[in-house]
Amino acid sequence: MQTIILIISTAQLIKSATLDISNSCKCSELIYSNDCFSGFSDCSWNTRKNQCVDVACSDIEWSNHCNWSSNRCYWFNKQCHDFTSCQAIPGKDQSECISANIYCPASNGINCLPMQYQQACSDITDPDTCNNYFSPNGKCMWKEQKCIILQTCTELWTNITKSCLPYVCYFDSLTYMCRDMTCAKHTMESQCDFGVPTIGPYLNNFIPCEWDTKNSVCREANPSDFNVNECYSNSARTYHWSNSKSSKGSCVPCQSPIVTLIIGLMVMIIM
Repeated sequence: MQTIILIISTAQLIKSATLDISNSCKCSELIYSNDCFSGFSDCSWNTRKNQCVDVACSDIEWSNHCNWSSNRCYWFNKQCHDFTSCQAIPGKDQSECISANIYCPASNGINCLPMQYQQACSDITDPDTCNNYFSPNGKCMWKEQKCIILQTCTELWTNITKSCLPYVCYFDSLTYMCRDMTCAKHTMESQCDFGVPTIGPYLNNFIPCEWDTKNSVCREANPSDFNVNECYSNSARTYHWSNSKSSKGSCVPCQSPIVTLIIGLMVMIIM
């Protein structure tokens, strides 16, 4: 009975409304070669070893491939460099630091700092800093002389600056309001594949989408249901195909620390 309860608990942890980008797959976790070859990846397939390996940071040419590589690479002066620490990356503000490495979203004014140094919205007293800041719990906004956590895109249009965040929000011309972006707002399959980022907790803020070919609409998806071609790319690289053959396997999450711990506990109970 304990084993059954743990399995159910694990399933609930894996399935969520949004995906946590910090659980992105490592190259070594990619079993299916096409996942490794994907244009979203900073990996390369080693034909001699028949496995997916890291591309050297110096060989990565695209900033989004470089600055998403966890504690491996960072982007600076239009080049990808080996990561040693957040503090070794120059960055005068959060925007510069996120552009260098998404896992270094804080700054001391000179260099970048790791995620635990992100400020809470309520601690920010400057309106300009507040309106451009991503706290651990979500996007900040200055309202009524204080910095608050933004709950919906609609709030942006009630603010004095009247702005609408691209990709995360969209402007509804019928109601003349800023609205939360949804999968349904994507009218092309190529847009749908990229999913929807939200204003929610930093990095844990990605809604996966899939294209309904029968009705030609984009809808919210459960990554576990993705096919072999959708699994890795449509899940913001947080899921991968579980078999080296496309005709076998399923779409499974990359092993976050909490899932690994639970699986370990399950094994101990079974034994």
